[in-house]
Amino acid sequence: MKTLKKSLVLLFIGLMSFSYAQDINEAGTAFNDGNEAYKAKKYAEAVKYYKSSIDMCQMIGGDAADLQMKVESQLVNASYKNALTLYKKKQFDAAVEELKNTITVAEAADNTKIAKKSQAYIPKVYSSQGMALLKEKKYDDALVAFEKALSYKEACVNAYYGQGLAYKGKSNFDEATLSFKNAIKYGKGNSKAAKNVAKAQSAGQKMLEAAGAKELQLEHTQKAIGYLNGSIEFGNPTVNTYYYLASAYNKQNEFDNAITAAKSGIALGGDVSNLQFELGKAFEGKGSSTDACSAYKSVTSGPNVEAAKFQMKEVLKCN
Repeated sequence: MKTLKKSLVLLFIGLMSFSYAQDINEAGTAFNDGNEAYKAKKYAEAVKYYKSSIDMCQMIGGDAADLQMKVESQLVNASYKNALTLYKKKQFDAAVEELKNTITVAEAADNTKIAKKSQAYIPKVYSSQGMALLKEKKYDDALVAFEKALSYKEACVNAYYGQGLAYKGKSNFDEATLSFKNAIKYGKGNSKAAKNVAKAQSAGQKMLEAAGAKELQLEHTQKAIGYLNGSIEFGNPTVNTYYYLASAYNKQNEFDNAITAAKSGIALGGDVSNLQFELGKAFEGKGSSTDACSAYKSVTSGPNVEAAKFQMKEVLKCN
């Protein structure tokens, strides 16, 4: 009887040893399969294999601890690469989810480098998603994406620039102006952000110049003045900016401001006949006939040539 019991115990131990060996071998096989998939750049498959291997290691316990550490280390790399692959394929939501997963496994594996890189990539993904939505003119959806980007990085220049474009598309010029200014503010001095800073400056300037010109046509001169001065704040104003501004000031009888605007535009060079005409009107409004005649004489092209001649000959009696 004792012999039978001893035999049964040995059989049980043997079966346990066989089962253990089989389990750890399966975990190792899953790990190797993951490595092969990783080498082939099939990162999603690699992630599945690594996760399967980890599950088996956890069931085995302490004896599989060394293997589990190796698998967890590789899982971090595979998950990160998989997230970037999804991003390149413009599968933005899936990419964000995988980046979040990467942060979790990276922190568990004490890989702070990959965890930080993954965290930094999330606002980039949301900004790219917003830009893609802008191309489809889905401005509200784009704004949601940009807000998500900013929730992860308050100083995200790309998101502020895209946000400005979205608000511009909705003709919300005040919010667009604020967004473009934030892009400039947070990108100032950052060489990596220089391109989008320049884009924000140009977009803001052109947007407000166009808005000012439109309001001027509608005889909303005060509103036009606000937009045009805002355009100048973005830098690189054009001759047209100052022409519209001088015209608006003349309509408001703010002749000194009109003169300043006209002279600023004339200093830029090029075809400034329209500005000379507005300068003449401003001087005429101030009662400075000599200066008005001089300005009108410089109107040599454009639609105001005949009007300038009339003012010189019939009104001011210029010499």
